[in-house]
Amino acid sequence: MKKPKKLLEMDVKDEFGWDPLLDASRIVVEANDGRITLRGVVPSYYESVLADEDASRIGGVTMVENQLLVGIVGQAVADAEVAADCMVALNSDRYVPQGSVSVEATDGWVTLSGEVRHHFQRRAAEHAVRGVGGVVGLTDDIGLTSEPIASDVVDRIKRAFKRNAIIDDSLIEVTSDDHTVYLGGTVPDRFAMDEAVGTAWLAPGVREVVNRLLIVP
Repeated sequence: MKKPKKLLEMDVKDEFGWDPLLDASRIVVEANDGRITLRGVVPSYYESVLADEDASRIGGVTMVENQLLVGIVGQAVADAEVAADCMVALNSDRYVPQGSVSVEATDGWVTLSGEVRHHFQRRAAEHAVRGVGGVVGLTDDIGLTSEPIASDVVDRIKRAFKRNAIIDDSLIEVTSDDHTVYLGGTVPDRFAMDEAVGTAWLAPGVREVVNRLLIVP
């Protein structure tokens, strides 16, 4: 459903106000033909991610361009302390294998490196450090170990799509080449797109998912 610019902006702002974990007092929302641009400042990187996710779930939104800056309240946290706190968060997460991920911090920007077996472990590492104080941005350079991929991986992914109530009626084309899966076609919203990509990542042996999906409300 295509919404007028002002209505879409209002819906996004209302969603921000509905989220008790987000301080949106310094966020500017601009809509243009379904594309949402977020500008301004939020107190933490975690809230920058929240704002992106909140805007993406609004009906009529086809894309979110997140230009938010992270403004740390009070004294800046030293990089060594940021890195140490990130390691504590990673070691406390049950989905991140102990010792598999390394952390570097430069001016608050955190880079994760290392190698894990599954994509969900890589995502778990991202989630673990998002809320660490002093983090202003994140680069995920964590690699995936190589493991065999099923010859019928495309059929398995298609069946998983049909089982999923969120994406079962989307027009998604699935192809594969070696350990890479390609998704094409259309989905009704960003939520369905993220669900499709996440579902494809769950297939054993997949090392990359190329998202060519288009949002057609």
